[in-house]
Parts: sequence; structure tokens; C-alpha cells
Amino acid sequence: MFVLHFRTLRVRLMQDCRISKLSEMHVPIAVLLFVGHVTATVLIADNTMSKMLELTTRRPFCHVHTDRGKIRNMLLSSDPRRVRQISDESISKLVEMCQNNQVHSSHQGGFIYPGTKWCGPGTIARNFTDLGYHTKEDMCCRDHDNCPNNLLRGECRQGICNDSPFTRSHCDCDATFRRCLQNVNTESANTIGAIFFNIVQVICFKERSPCSQLQRNGYTQAESDELCSQWKYRPSEKYVPLMSRSFE
Repeated sequence: MFVLHFRTLRVRLMQDCRISKLSEMHVPIAVLLFVGHVTATVLIADNTMSKMLELTTRRPFCHVHTDRGKIRNMLLSSDPRRVRQISDESISKLVEMCQNNQVHSSHQGGFIYPGTKWCGPGTIARNFTDLGYHTKEDMCCRDHDNCPNNLLRGECRQGICNDSPFTRSHCDCDATFRRCLQNVNTESANTIGAIFFNIVQVICFKERSPCSQLQRNGYTQAESDELCSQWKYRPSEKYVPLMSRSFE
């Protein structure tokens, strides 16, 4: 699992607020925070807490922080479920992309994960074959974006309506997306999976359970067929990376 022992980290920080204490940590961590459905923020810090990357849905979409006190305070106030392990190398790449203005936002109001063009609400790709630096991860996101069974914003079908600002996908499409990221099994893929399935906590839709004859009583065949074919919303399953991790 990718959730760190955040309670231990919190105790350390509260016992001694000096940032030097943070050097006891053996792994870098990333704090993933999402506010609402439209405005979102992701904070990624290195293991010395000397540098932190902030990804947001507002221009310029990313900021690099070096104030250790601010970084420490954000960690203290964060939800333990929003803490995730990221390597120094991966964080360095994200910081480099941020400093080179390579973090973009899609037209739907959310940021695109750095190094990709499809991983986020909407896409910044010029065409179907246009992929980002993280090619395999981007292919997973692209295929999910092109799921043939979805509900667009404001669309109503099969007894449900999509009132969210984003497209809703059939649960089969979300399951395929989750398996694709798990099979890629890189830190970037697992981070994208954690953001999409565990932090944003997307919901998908699927067919209702088959109707029994008792449930069909009182309806004509056509009416009961229509009723029983309706969709329902349900939370997508959580993302669990296949990569073996140790936090001891």
C-alpha cells in the first residue's frame, strides 16, 4: 500500500518543530490535496522538506516552494490519507517541468499531470497520437478519455444525469484504466492512479442488477425492460499499486 505512517510523522513534527528533525525520514513524501471538483491542488515535497511543488488548476498551474516552515505547516495540517511516497528523482523531474513552464491546464478547468497530455480533465494533445513524456501512462489516460460508454456533462441517459463538470465513464472503462496503470506500474502511473481513484474519488455508472420477476410485476414487458436496463452510479474501486513498497 502507498499510505505512509503519517501519524508517526505528525508526532515527530509536533514534538519538535525544528525542520532539522525531518531529516530522520528515510523516504520523500507527496501530499495530495484536492478541494472540491473544480479547484484542485497537489503538493509534492522531497525528503528533506527543502523543496515542494504545488500543482493547481489556476495559472501558472505550478509553484515551487522552498520555505521549510510553510512546507512543515502544510504537512501538519494535511489529511493522512493525502500522503504518498514519491522518489527524489520523480520530484526533481516535476520541479524541472514546472520551472520550464511545462505544466498545463485543460479547457475543463483541471491541471494535466506533468509529462502527460491526456491525464487530467480534458486533454492538451493536438491529435490522437500526440503523447507526453510519460508515454505508457498517457496511453492509459488517452484510452480512458476515449471510452465509448460515457456520460458527457449535463447529459441524461438510462435514468441518470451527469450534473458534474466532468465526463462520467462506465465502471468497465474505469476498471480498464485502473488495470492499465497498474500494469505500467511506474511511480508516475501509481501517482496518477492514486489521484484519480483515491483522492478525487471518482464515481462511475453501471447497469442495475437484473430484475426479478417479482420486480417486474405490474409493468408491461416494455416498461419493465426499460426500468431494469437503467444505470446507477457507484464509487470506482480504490487504486492499489502492484509495485511492492516498504515504509519501515
